[in-house]
Parts: sequence; structure tokens; C-alpha cells
Amino acid sequence: MNIQIVLGSASSARADILRRAGLPFIQRPADIDEEALAATIALPRDQAQALATAKAHAVADLLISEQQVTGPTYVIAADSVFEFEGQAYGKPLQATVARQRWHAQRGKSGILHSGHCVIAIVGKEKRRVAEETVSAVVSFAQMSDAVIDDYVATGEPLYVAGGFTLEGHGATMVDRVDGDPNAVLGLSLRAVRELFESVGVSLTKLWKTAN
Repeated sequence: MNIQIVLGSASSARADILRRAGLPFIQRPADIDEEALAATIALPRDQAQALATAKAHAVADLLISEQQVTGPTYVIAADSVFEFEGQAYGKPLQATVARQRWHAQRGKSGILHSGHCVIAIVGKEKRRVAEETVSAVVSFAQMSDAVIDDYVATGEPLYVAGGFTLEGHGATMVDRVDGDPNAVLGLSLRAVRELFESVGVSLTKLWKTAN
């Protein structure tokens, strides 16, 4: 199958997920005003999907305008929003914000919403669009102020939705995940496979076979 897959994200975590799944791809970050778009949407779940879809379209449009589409090309983009007590939380960005959020969410649960969008570019035009939002409940352990301070000092929580991630230090403070853990990491592989199938591509056919 001679196709090109483009991950419309600068996220190393999402790239790692695709690599572990044995999928060939190139990476092209999306350039959108995330804050402005999120501000127009009330529900956290809807925010996650809108951001993912906007990123996919931005990357697809860029590839087409730069004439970088030479054959069937499929753009996959995703974005995550953490919902806690009915409010949407993206990346804390500042240590003081991350610390405040962890003081509030320790010993409690929230929902991590990850929106996914796949766009098929055929004949140098966007032909098909598929979307899905995958949500998982994340329950946090109880922890001391000192543990929170140590975590924030690593810088890890500043640039991830909800101020935590499962593949780093934050995993030591997660009690359990009810739902797809890959979605919490940023990309549900089950959703990705099914979205690609809906636009006519079998990702499993791209796996290398044993000799």
C-alpha cells in the first residue's frame, strides 16, 4: 500500500505511540490559535474534538498549498482537554497554575478527552474526514504538598493537558485509569485504526511481516 501518513502534531508522545504501533509516518506540526478556538466552545469534550479537527485541516491545507501531496495522503491530528469538576483544563504553562491544579485534584478524579481527526487527501483535494473523541476517567492518588512541589519542579506538568502524563513522573500519582490508556497519553490507537478504516485504509496492512 503506497500511501503517506502525516501526524499533524509536534507531540513527541503521540509520535512515540504511532512508532510503537509499527506505523510509518512523517510529522508536521499544526499552527492554529488554540486558545481562541477553545474560548468559543463550552464543553471540554467538544473543545478536544474541535481542536483536533482544526489541526488536521490546517496541516492538510498546508500540504496542499505547498504542493507536497504526490499521492494518497492521510493526515491524523489529535488534541486533549482535561475536564475537572465540569471545567476544561489545557496545559498549565506556569508552575503556579500547575501547583494550584494539583492541590485541587489530588485524591479526586477527572476526565481526559482526546479528540481525533483523519483527513484523506486524494487528487490533491480533501476528500474524506473522520472524527472521534475518546474519553477516560483518571483518578489521582492522595499526596503531600511536598510531592506536588517536587513534581512541578520537574517541569513535566507544564506542557501537558491537565498537568499530568502517564509516561513520566506523573504516573506515580495516578491511582487508576478507567478507559483507553493510550487516549490519556494523547492518541487512541483503537480509534486511529477505526478512523483510517472508515476512510478506506487498513493500517494493519502496513505492518512489517516476519520472514
